[in-house]
This record gives sequence, C-alpha cells and structure tokens, in this order.
Amino acid sequence: MLKVKVFSDFACPYCYLGLCLLEKLREDGIEYEAEWIPFELDPKAPVEGMDLFDVYPKEYVLKNLDMLSRRGEKYGIKFNNKNGKFNTRRAHLAGYFAKENGKYDEYAKAMFKAYFEYGTNIADRGEIDIIAGSIGLDAESMNEAIDSGMYDQKLEEANRASMAYGIESIPTFIVNEKTKLTGIRDYERFKEDFVSAGE
Repeated sequence: MLKVKVFSDFACPYCYLGLCLLEKLREDGIEYEAEWIPFELDPKAPVEGMDLFDVYPKEYVLKNLDMLSRRGEKYGIKFNNKNGKFNTRRAHLAGYFAKENGKYDEYAKAMFKAYFEYGTNIADRGEIDIIAGSIGLDAESMNEAIDSGMYDQKLEEANRASMAYGIESIPTFIVNEKTKLTGIRDYERFKEDFVSAGE
C-alpha cells in the first residue's frame, strides 16, 4: 500500500483542494495510508484574526477566490472567505485529538469548510469546539488534552519534519518516502503522478 505524508495547513486553500484530490483517489479504488503533518503558514497570525484586505490587495484576493471556486466546483466546495486570515495552531492541536479518535479526515474536511466556506475564526476555542462536536468528538476531553500540552511536542516534531523534508510550499505530498509532489494539479495528472510514485 502507498504511504503518503501530507504537509498542510487549514489556512491554505490549495490544501483544501489537495484533500479533495486524495478523496477522489479513494473513490477510484487507489489504496493509500495518509499521515497529515501540520505546516503553519503564519504562526504569528493573531487569534482574533486579520482582514485579508489588510494583508493582500483586494483585487488579488477576489481574483484568487474566483479561480479557487472554479477549481473547487467539481468537488462541491466553494471559497467564500473574503476577509478572514486566522491562526491555525489550536486547530492543528485539536487535529491530533481527532487523529487519536479515528476522525482526522472528517475533522480536516469540517475545518477547511468552516474556514473557507463560512469564514469561521478557527483559532477561537468555541468555534473549534463546535466543529469538533459536529463530527462526534468530545470537546471537553479534547480541550483537556490540548490545554495539558500533550500535543505541543507533536507540533514541534511536525516543524522539524517540514525542515527535514525541505518543505517550502503546501500542500506537499511525500509518497513512499521517495517522491515529492508539490502543489495542486488536474486530478488525472495527480493520479498518474501519485500512482507512479509507488512503482
């Protein structure tokens, strides 16, 4: 079975599309085991969030959202978040809890959807609780685990892994420890590259 490490951030729209590509592979019967590894695009982003228009030119933001929405249409996803730029640290820490409970894929999809389709501040503890609860996770137990610091080391290990693999942009897929696929491409091309990486 193919094994893939996926370096990703919930604030990365291309990572949302990358998740869809991987889901499509499963639908096509391609078996693989995925390990999602956090890569914080902006660890210094404030918890209360930032206005995208204060970070990037408005025309650039709107043009990219339109392009992303066209690419996401085939997967039933939209990119409506025109303003929010949020810190993703706590969302990633909660992701470790989701992984331990066998719900990471559901959690990641719900987190991406909240961020990009609804503009949810996924740095907010209460919002993370709602998202986690929507897929059947116990928010109280999750917060106890996060606040105890038990996942902090895992996030540090993820940072070291990104340096070890020379990750410069996301999403990046490391297939069978030998092939690095970076960015998003058309599904058929992605499928061909992904499968050939395991040969």
